[in-house]
Amino acid sequence: MENNREYHIGRTDFDAFVHAVGSEIEQAQVRLIAAANAQMLFHYWKMGNYILYHQNLQGWGSKIIKQLAKAIRFNYPEKKGYSERNLTYMCQFARSYPLNGQFTQELTAQIQSADCQSLEITQEVPAQIQDVEKTVSAIYRMEIREIEKVFLKSPVAKINWASHMVILNGSLPLGIGFWYMKQAVEM
Repeated sequence: MENNREYHIGRTDFDAFVHAVGSEIEQAQVRLIAAANAQMLFHYWKMGNYILYHQNLQGWGSKIIKQLAKAIRFNYPEKKGYSERNLTYMCQFARSYPLNGQFTQELTAQIQSADCQSLEITQEVPAQIQDVEKTVSAIYRMEIREIEKVFLKSPVAKINWASHMVILNGSLPLGIGFWYMKQAVEM
């Protein structure tokens, strides 16, 4: 007969083991949700920049957003989050957080005084209607992976979309909204 210890673990040890595994599962879920949120925000930021750029380049008005929302709904009925209202928020999000080298607290004063009505185009980009990432990369003259790294490290990527909509709709100057965002992330 083999040693009974090989087959039985003490109740206290087993409970601690189960608790440790459960805790790791919960922490992994939080990290996954945070990573998914940050990627969604980066996608929305890219989409906003892409739409704004082509509006500027093609001379399109705001009706293009309504047409785009309708076309997405028709061509991709299973995709959610691309209503006219949300596409408009994506554009406002991109305008509000331009890539001035990085999205950091040091930019609060710059963001506060930024003209949120126009997208600063740093380079004339060839019309690349077929590729969002290449267009955004060309606008900012950076590889998309570098832009993504900067974005994902910023406080902008660490709060949820609903909170961004509250900040964008709020009456506070953007710099103060950015300060609150950074405080929320730190707390």
